[in-house]
Amino acid sequence: MFALRLATRAKHFAQSLPSAATIKLIHIQNVLHKNKTDDLLNVDIRGESLQFPYVWLRENCQCEQCYHTTAKSRILDWSKFDVNVKPKDVSNHQNYLQVTWDDGHTSQYNLNWLKLRGFTPEHQKYYTDTIYKPKKITWHGDEFHKIFSKHDYNEILNSDEALYNWLHQFSVYGVALIQNTPDSETSVDAIVNKIGFTKRTHYGVKFVVRNVPNTSNVAYLSSNLQLHTDLPYYEYCPGTNLLHCLVQTKSLGGENLLSDCHYTARYMEKHHPEQYKLLTDTEIEWRDVGVEDGNEFFKLYREPVIRLDRHGEITRINFSIPQRGSQFPGPIETVKPWYEAHRNFLALNHKFAARFKTKAGDILCFDNIRLLHGRNAYEDSENNVRQLIGAYVDWDEIYSRLRCLKVKLKNEDGIC
Repeated sequence: MFALRLATRAKHFAQSLPSAATIKLIHIQNVLHKNKTDDLLNVDIRGESLQFPYVWLRENCQCEQCYHTTAKSRILDWSKFDVNVKPKDVSNHQNYLQVTWDDGHTSQYNLNWLKLRGFTPEHQKYYTDTIYKPKKITWHGDEFHKIFSKHDYNEILNSDEALYNWLHQFSVYGVALIQNTPDSETSVDAIVNKIGFTKRTHYGVKFVVRNVPNTSNVAYLSSNLQLHTDLPYYEYCPGTNLLHCLVQTKSLGGENLLSDCHYTARYMEKHHPEQYKLLTDTEIEWRDVGVEDGNEFFKLYREPVIRLDRHGEITRINFSIPQRGSQFPGPIETVKPWYEAHRNFLALNHKFAARFKTKAGDILCFDNIRLLHGRNAYEDSENNVRQLIGAYVDWDEIYSRLRCLKVKLKNEDGIC
């Protein structure tokens, strides 16, 4: 009885403690109390009133003493920087704001540049979605042919606008197709060069996908290829996969399966929340051991199937039945529940998957850390040997190219 009363009191005590969210809110309120509104400058930009902190404005002065214009980098001496700086004089002109500070320094700010960096939630969301990264849109397999954009190889090589449209659609939906690619093992190189460069792995700068007996990679077999992401055992996993179809099988097989795991994960979060939590919280060991072109490798990495950032947004999917290690680094009591969640995740991805068969001249482009991809079994013949050339490109390079193209094509003042 005494133990029961003690446990009950402990439970009531725990319930009386503030939650982590409450503690965070109290901290934010304390910080905001210290940073009063008299540290903010009100600026009217074409009829819209926006506020900017003095310290932020001073640190982001764009003059040649504080900012290197060709390097596009801040060069002010922070060892002499005053975080309590105040404006001495402010004048708002037609296209720029001029501030003279209490240390005698004068700064000018382009109004469009300021507006793009506004501190309201609306302005910050606009910057995030248009400059930082395009907003992803999830899809069900039934919607695949509506969202699956098709782009011409030569147009991408010769038009910045076509290049931008392809990369933008690719980043939003995680999948796109390039058509009319020349019949050459080097054709994908020109596409990669329009972005930046490939990500090299222990399978090389590029890789050839064809039926290879006694292979070190199950993707090189003609049997059924289960849904997976490539190389989950890499801490810095390749972001995208570009697969150029040189020869497609004439058999009924060889059909690609593609599933948007962002759609599946959100479905699980809503309908199977406990399983979703297991897949986001439980670290799994991913591995690849073998020899490729004489190079021995033994790769290990630990991360959940679904990786979230601090905002609860999905940043990476890890999934490969052949490349999931036998070591289970979690508590023994979570093993079976995790397997059940894993089974449901795979079943739902099959349920929501799209099916598509590339033809010679197609480059299938997909987000390797968002989509699961697989392939039906197929049969080669003496005169028809299925062959694809693959290359990996990181999202860092794609997003960088998108921003450069946006500056060039959209001509929006104040982006950089």
